[in-house]
Amino acid sequence: MKKLLSILTLTAAGLIVAPCLTNAADEKPARPPGDRPHRGGGEAPNPEARLKMMTEKLGLTADQQAKIKAIFEKNAPAFKELMAKGRENLTDADKEKLKELMKSQHEEVDAVLTPEQKEKAKAMHGDRGPGHKPGGAKPDGEAK
Repeated sequence: MKKLLSILTLTAAGLIVAPCLTNAADEKPARPPGDRPHRGGGEAPNPEARLKMMTEKLGLTADQQAKIKAIFEKNAPAFKELMAKGRENLTDADKEKLKELMKSQHEEVDAVLTPEQKEKAKAMHGDRGPGHKPGGAKPDGEAK
């Protein structure tokens, strides 16, 4: 009887622990620093990942990479300050500041690209300007 009770106790303990282990395995891994949710539903790449993607897709030279990296690094503190509040907590003034910062950075990066690279970048973004939501709608809901 004592042996049967031990077996039942171990079985019950196993049934309690098994779902916990299964749920722990299903959890998403923590995001690397610098990554944040992206308005398109996926993850927005951090500056290093963005530069790598641009290099691969646009064929950036080493000089262009250095210039674009410097632009990203120069603007990073301002982006971090705004995004630390969380998108849902941004005031209208913050949103306008973010929009201007994105536009300014886009223009600076654009100035580094060749005309051919600009065309490739434009095609990659689906001819959306900086600050536009997927589908061509403007952030404030106005039509294009």
